[in-house]
Amino acid sequence: MDIVYAQPLKELLQVSTYFKEKTLLLVSGDIQYQKAKQSDMNPCLVLSEKDDLNNTKGKMTAVVGGSIKSNEFAVKIKADFLLQPSNTKQFFDLGLAQKLTDNNTTVVLMFEELLEANSFERHAIWKNFIEIVAYCKKKKTRFIVASGCKDPLHLRPRKVRESLAVMLGLEQNLAQKYLEDLDNLK
Repeated sequence: MDIVYAQPLKELLQVSTYFKEKTLLLVSGDIQYQKAKQSDMNPCLVLSEKDDLNNTKGKMTAVVGGSIKSNEFAVKIKADFLLQPSNTKQFFDLGLAQKLTDNNTTVVLMFEELLEANSFERHAIWKNFIEIVAYCKKKKTRFIVASGCKDPLHLRPRKVRESLAVMLGLEQNLAQKYLEDLDNLK
């Protein structure tokens, strides 16, 4: 399963069928969530500190990290996914990795955001994610690389995402296992 941002559903369905893989669609509101459900997509609600958490029961949830506050918010609400927990600055440590493992939260590198960064930022993000993978391995926290695209034509095949996780320091068998675990979710 791949994780992507909300986008034109018709195009997304066509391209995702080409890769023969389900996609988890990141949506930001109840209206988008319902539309994705009606289209037989797998929606995941992206939350922030400002959102009402009363309507999240039974829904898959994600938090966009990148700061200490948002990373801790993901732990607090026991989100299913922590997206981009670090950017050019490091906001991830062993304590956070342990909390995410306890909550069964998956750490996600959104590949599209890495590509959109300039070369200096890309180097810093890559370095930080190498450290994040090391922390995740020590605490047995699930880590995956997702396309994270806003354009359906930027989807990445599963083998590419798996290889990127291996390049970051994850063993091949763990990279495969974590993607398979994601396939078995809802």
